[in-house]
Amino acid sequence: MAAVRGVRSIEMDVANVDRAATFYARVWNLTEVERRNGSVYLRGTGRYHHILALHPAKGHPAFRRMVFDGGDRRSVEALHAQVTKAVGKVAAPQALDWPGGGWGFGFKDAEKRNIFVVCDVADHKDVADVSDRPRKIAHVNVNSANHNACVQFFSDALGFRVIDETGGLLFMHCDNADHNSIVISKDSRETVNHVAFEMPDLDSVMRGAGRMKDNGYPIEWGVGRHGAGNNVFAYFAGPEEFPIEITGDVMQVGPDYVSHGPDFWKFPPGRADQWGVTAPHSQRWKRIQDMFGFSEGGDVT
Repeated sequence: MAAVRGVRSIEMDVANVDRAATFYARVWNLTEVERRNGSVYLRGTGRYHHILALHPAKGHPAFRRMVFDGGDRRSVEALHAQVTKAVGKVAAPQALDWPGGGWGFGFKDAEKRNIFVVCDVADHKDVADVSDRPRKIAHVNVNSANHNACVQFFSDALGFRVIDETGGLLFMHCDNADHNSIVISKDSRETVNHVAFEMPDLDSVMRGAGRMKDNGYPIEWGVGRHGAGNNVFAYFAGPEEFPIEITGDVMQVGPDYVSHGPDFWKFPPGRADQWGVTAPHSQRWKRIQDMFGFSEGGDVT
């Protein structure tokens, strides 16, 4: 079975592109690489041409799409066949006229999420870690009204597998060393729970949390260390209250990793992470975890 190699980028429709771009460049510490047709594209320190695209919203703010790394053309063709079998007719892979170019295809899954699978993008060669700057998208957490069907889709179509399960979450691993790249929340709506950006080390997570507080963005949950994935986390309401996470120290796994179920990941009473020092989620965080749906038409270029 073909499998994607992780999340390349995510795209958001926002009411004020310039304000959001200023935040993601000056506070979140991404680097702007291109502007086109009113949209702004920003990279991390990793090789991907961009990891975040900001587009002018035609209506209310929304999550436009997530873009997966398909590896090479042979793998993209195989993934296209798997997706077609899972969701029905999907337009064939083609050359993409967007920043960084590439070759791939887009589609909507059964819960109307906009997804692209691409390869042959003009990626960067300068890939050294830089303190306090995100490397890449660590994972996207989606809410699902039918989590069993959602898991089946990501498994059959994109080559993911469930690597761990907690009471409310399913962690899905693909063709890379990261513990997870997609997380599925057992919810009642098809929305985006949050997007996590990976920092190079623990200190960068801590300083990033401090930088957010200095700029008027309080920590909504954290700083703490998760059970599944073992990563350090801090969660925030970004521009237009989009739910974002900075994370680091993500567990790297191989084929010998032993998966665990909800009973294994239960914390003692009063705790919500390994350390037991962070306060519970804020009420605001609970509210924004279910605010953002997917744009209409985001499955096409």
